[in-house]
Amino acid sequence: MKRNEMVQIKGLNINKLKDKAKSLKMEIYNLTLDSKMKKLKDVKLISKRKKDLAQVLTILRQKELLGELESKVERGGKSLK
Repeated sequence: MKRNEMVQIKGLNINKLKDKAKSLKMEIYNLTLDSKMKKLKDVKLISKRKKDLAQVLTILRQKELLGELESKVERGGKSLK
């Protein structure tokens, strides 16, 4: 994934990130099938998509953890120190 695509992905909300992860999983599945049937020309594309999926899932997890932390701070009203 290119740098500007990553910036756009970081700006997405949690639901859109989940949709993006789901579509990447389906793309990896289809690429794997094509690879097994000898239809895929660029085998490296599978590993590239897996890397993209890992990046999306990492951003998704970071946003989830940030949301949990913000809700804890709002409820407790305590500082993090």
